[in-house]
Amino acid sequence: MSNNNTDQKQSTESTQASLHDQLTDQNKSAMQRYQALALGSDSLWYLFKFEMVMLLSSWIPGALGLVMRKFLYPFILGEVGRNVVFGQGVAIRHGLKIKIADNVVIDDRVTLDAKGESNQGIQIGADTIVSRNVVLSCKNGDINIGSHCTIGISTIVHAMQGSDVAIGDDVLIGAMSYFIGSGPYISDALDVPFKQQGMAPQGGIQVENNVWFGSNVQVMDGVSIGSGAIVGTSSVVNKNVDALAIVAGVPARRLKSRTDKS
Repeated sequence: MSNNNTDQKQSTESTQASLHDQLTDQNKSAMQRYQALALGSDSLWYLFKFEMVMLLSSWIPGALGLVMRKFLYPFILGEVGRNVVFGQGVAIRHGLKIKIADNVVIDDRVTLDAKGESNQGIQIGADTIVSRNVVLSCKNGDINIGSHCTIGISTIVHAMQGSDVAIGDDVLIGAMSYFIGSGPYISDALDVPFKQQGMAPQGGIQVENNVWFGSNVQVMDGVSIGSGAIVGTSSVVNKNVDALAIVAGVPARRLKSRTDKS
């Protein structure tokens, strides 16, 4: 193993241990661990703001809830643009590292989790729709979603350190898809639990502009997908996809190019 790979492995193991230890540290009170899990801040003022905003507005249905969340959520998030819609029951973790541009729709029961000690968190571009039950989950990684995208119902996007997920503009993602910005667990040592060995990040996921994913697609860590590509329903993408290619299957294979005349 090269020095770079060794350093990356040690960094990943250290990060995972740090996050786990931070959330289970018996020397910290339950409140301190809650702040580490939910807030990413030990500020009592931010704790008060977060609790009040969520208590007063997160659960309220209908137009009243939409208006209240539009007014209150900017107080607990990093950046919020104009005309952003927040649905009912949105879960927020490490909100100060969440940035949302203009005209974004965050539907009911979405989870926005920007958790991490050294990451930038979650960014969502203008005019993007994040459908209900979507989970955007960071574990010291970054998630960047472009403008004019649609993220389908119950989709999961996960990013760990060394495996950021970047999605371009005008991307369509079908329901129940999974973008796995998380390398496999290291399994070299037979007598050490997988969690203690850590993960081996593969470099993250890069999706260029104007890509269409069918429903129930899985995109593995280390994959890049070129502009204008189409990924068929229920495909598992474990290698790079060229621009304008049409791929499908488990694992996904190239069927043809969109430029083909036949």
